[in-house]
Amino acid sequence: MRALILLPLILSASATATAQGGRAQTVEVQLSSFDFTPDTIQLHAGQPTVLHLVNNGNGGHNFSAPDFFAAATDVSGPVREGTIEVPGHQTVDVRLTPASGTYRLRCTHTLHTTFGMSGEIVVH
Repeated sequence: MRALILLPLILSASATATAQGGRAQTVEVQLSSFDFTPDTIQLHAGQPTVLHLVNNGNGGHNFSAPDFFAAATDVSGPVREGTIEVPGHQTVDVRLTPASGTYRLRCTHTLHTTFGMSGEIVVH
């Protein structure tokens, strides 16, 4: 009987958390030869986020932002030393909670940054 009384309270608390930003926002970033779209990624500090990385090219690219990933919390996904590899014609999702700041973004594959594959992540 006690569980039936508590159930509406639990459901109400869950709905309130979702309404107050508990649900993760999804931000899609396209990787192609040789750019990120968008090249400036705007995020909200403290809001759970899913980065949905889409490589439209035949070759591999990566999403390298070591300072961004080091500052973020609750990071889950294939992040290695601040970089995510995204093979050609594939997608990768990374969940995290970003911290305030402006962070450098680039592809570290040979000459990709030189050809313009760079940007920034702005978290406010």
